[in-house]
Amino acid sequence: FTKEEKNKAREEIAGVVKQYSDDMVQRWKEEMDTLLVYAGLFSAVLTAFNVKSYPLLSPPPPDPVLATLQQILLQLNSFAVNLPLVNSTQPASTLTAAPAPPPERWAMILNVLWFSSLIFSLSAASVAIMAKQWLAEYSTGISGPSPHIARIRQHRLNSLKRWRVAEIMGVLPVLLQIALSLFFVGILVLLWHLNHAVAAVATILIGVLFALTLVTIVLPAFSHDCCYISP
Repeated sequence: FTKEEKNKAREEIAGVVKQYSDDMVQRWKEEMDTLLVYAGLFSAVLTAFNVKSYPLLSPPPPDPVLATLQQILLQLNSFAVNLPLVNSTQPASTLTAAPAPPPERWAMILNVLWFSSLIFSLSAASVAIMAKQWLAEYSTGISGPSPHIARIRQHRLNSLKRWRVAEIMGVLPVLLQIALSLFFVGILVLLWHLNHAVAAVATILIGVLFALTLVTIVLPAFSHDCCYISP
């Protein structure tokens, strides 16, 4: 091969690597942007539910009417009856507060599910932000088709594979799916405690969604031409 043919071959290889690298980075950036929008909206909705659910873990405040009636009863018990006189000669007993009842089991399960869901969602968003920073650093200073830039680009591409950046990004949608599943299970726990008719309808709808998700995950393993493939 002549020197010109070698240089042309190097330029073509560098162009192929550049195109592959740019397409990969652009695809990952779009996926992270979509994931961040979904995680932000989901976390906002979930926070509204958590604000209403965490007070269920606190003991209920004492009823002021009941406390007043107990105090009156103690005062009445302190009176000594000595006919024909009625004197309050016995000291009034002090009112001892009853121990607060523990939170109900369903409330604890509900808060565990919803707060775990929130943690999964925020964790996915946090890692997605770091991943966008990794991609921005990866793309810095590698514009152009020169052989030196091509070597730098290939070195960084190898580093992405060695440090399993693709696998890390592939875990993020799974975290959001887990967060959504925990949220739905928490909704069912709440509805079955409040109203069985509404809970039955919600269980059917959520069951259909879970079944559809499971089918789209399993079906590509049995059919090679199935398009329900996730990265």
